[in-house]
Formats: sequence, C-alpha cells, structure tokens
Amino acid sequence: MKVLWLAPIPYIDDSSSHPAPWIITLAKELVKSGVDLTILNYNSKIEDKIVKKKFDGINFIYVKTPKLKLDLLTFYKIRINKVKNYLNMIIHEYDLIHIHGSEHQYEVMASKFTIPKVISIQGIINEYIKILPALSNYKTYIEWKIASIWEKKYLPKYKYFSCRTHWDIGYVEAVSPEAKVYTIWEMIREDFFEDHFSENSNKILFIGGKNPIKGLTELLFAFNNSLQEKGLKLIILGNCDRDVINIIIKKNILKNINIDYIECRGMQDSKGMIKAYEESFCLVHPTYIDNSPNSVCEAQLAGLPVIATDVGGVASLIKDGETGLLIGRKSKEIEYAIDRLLDDNGLKEHISQRSREVARQRHDPDLILQQTLDMYNDMLSYKR
Repeated sequence: MKVLWLAPIPYIDDSSSHPAPWIITLAKELVKSGVDLTILNYNSKIEDKIVKKKFDGINFIYVKTPKLKLDLLTFYKIRINKVKNYLNMIIHEYDLIHIHGSEHQYEVMASKFTIPKVISIQGIINEYIKILPALSNYKTYIEWKIASIWEKKYLPKYKYFSCRTHWDIGYVEAVSPEAKVYTIWEMIREDFFEDHFSENSNKILFIGGKNPIKGLTELLFAFNNSLQEKGLKLIILGNCDRDVINIIIKKNILKNINIDYIECRGMQDSKGMIKAYEESFCLVHPTYIDNSPNSVCEAQLAGLPVIATDVGGVASLIKDGETGLLIGRKSKEIEYAIDRLLDDNGLKEHISQRSREVARQRHDPDLILQQTLDMYNDMLSYKR
C-alpha cells in the first residue's frame, strides 16, 4: 500500500521546529507494518523547488512556497497552487491520501484528485477563530480568518474523516452529514507510558508557553491571588521566558507574584517534559479552546493529575473527579481545583491511577495502528 500524507512536518534538518510527534510516531509504526509512506509538506525556507529526503524509512518531500507575507496577500493561493501542481505530477503513484488537519489548506490542495482521501481533524479553525480576536494580534487573526474561509468551503467536499472527540465528530457531522467518520485517537510517544509524577511536590506544571489561547494569563491571576502564598511554584514549558511573564504581570498589575517562584524552561523533548512531570503534582491546562490536547493526553498516560477547562473536546479526555478535574476559566475556579488536589492526597492518587488506566487503553499503539490500517483498507474497498 502506497500512502501519501499531507502533514505539517517541519524540514527535518531544522532542529528549531516543532517535531510533530503525534504524526511521526504513527508514521514510523505504519512503515514498520509494511506501508510505503511519503509525507509531503510545503516550506518557504528551502532553496530548491523540491527537496526529497528519507528518514527512518519515511519518504519526505518539501515543496518550496513563498514567505508568509506574500502568501497572505494572495489568500494562500500561491502556496495552494504550487503544492497542487506538484501533486498532479505524482498522484498516480499512490493508493490514497491522508490529510492531517485543515489548518494548512491541504484539503484545498488535494480536493480535485479522485483517489480516496481522508482528513484527520486536528483543530477546527472556524471554531477557534471565534475566541481568537480577543486574544491575539491582528496579523494572526488575518491568517486564521483566511484559513477558516478555505476550511469552511472545502471540508464539506470530503467523504472520509478521522476524528477523536465528541466535539470534532459533531462538527464533521454538521458540515458533512454524508461523510463516514472513523474514530481513531492519536498515537502518543512510548516515553509517556510510564508513571511520572510527584505526589508531594509543591510545583504546578503548565505547558503552552505564551500562546494566549492556552490560558497562561488566567493561571497567573490564580497564582497572584493565593497560590504563591501557599508556597506553590510554577513550571512553564513552551515558548516563553521571564520577559513575557514580566509583561503579563505588569499589564495586569499582578503585584503579588514573585518571579522567582516561576521557572520558564522553554521547549522540551519528551525527556525534558517527563523531568517536569516528576517535579510536579499536577498539570493545569486553562485553555480557551482545544480538541484533544496532547499535553493532557501525555500527562494522563504518565499519571500526572490534570486540571483543564471544559471546552472543545476536552470532556472526551476527562471525566470530572475520575480522570482529571474539569473547570471554567476564571482564576477562582483554577485556584479551587488546585487546592482540591493539594489538600486531598486520596483524590490525587485516584485521578492518577484512573487517568493512567483510561489513557493507556485510549492510546494503545497496537490498537491505533490497526484502526488506521483498517481505515485505509476500508477506503480502498469502496474504491474497488
């Protein structure tokens, strides 16, 4: 079986880019199972028009596209057409296309081809953009607005979807009622299938950096109100530093925060994340919108208790009081949930144990691999 993925994989020599582990982990397992897999993406930094590489048995192809500023001026049409033209030359070599996400206009690039195509829903831009204007700058809003227009127009044209949560399934059923939906969770790196958390720690973990959608400001409000007084400390992973924290503190007049109680560790690989787990008693994820955030899934697999806002598809990951705590986004609700865990070791242990059990079944790699292969074979059977 020859499968072509359109996926947001960074140029593999660019160590500063996000490695997209939820995609690469599945890709490696598919190759081991005998699938001939090629991953195609666009890139504005490469010198040649087309760059081909092979890594871990996976074929990578990068199509050179314009820098974002020029691409924005054309509503991404240059990017779309360059990839579409290249696809037109190679599409006959493959049995099916698997599109990862609707954020990058892959669904537009592949729409005209008649071979079987499936879209794995990641985020849903048309839902995300409803909360974006209050959180981000004008440039980001324009980028997302253009993406949402393409998404809204082209998702209904697709027949096959891979979803995970009640939220993304509901959205797909609304915009494409005749589509066939496969429920397949993401494959998580094996490093997280071990127990990693500190029951007696005084540290809270936040993963999301300075991305305003992830709710760092709300967590800092809770920290300013009472959490620091209790001797709690905060570890922040992701693109964030002390200057960012100081700006948030100054802008929101958070006078009770001592910056020495906050540690910014930047982007981390799985080992760095696990080290943070082992120093923390909970992960707090006060996000504005999410489908099935990997940070929550990975923490649950490792047994680190999670507190997260009940938005998007998060309730498909967390049963309140059983596999985590679901909250609203107000700082008082964040404080109360953290206090509950801090004061109740029995609750912490119960959530840790149950979340491990449920997450390890949900993200069983053998099951996910088989479900993906079954999906591909099912799509090909309809073709025949």
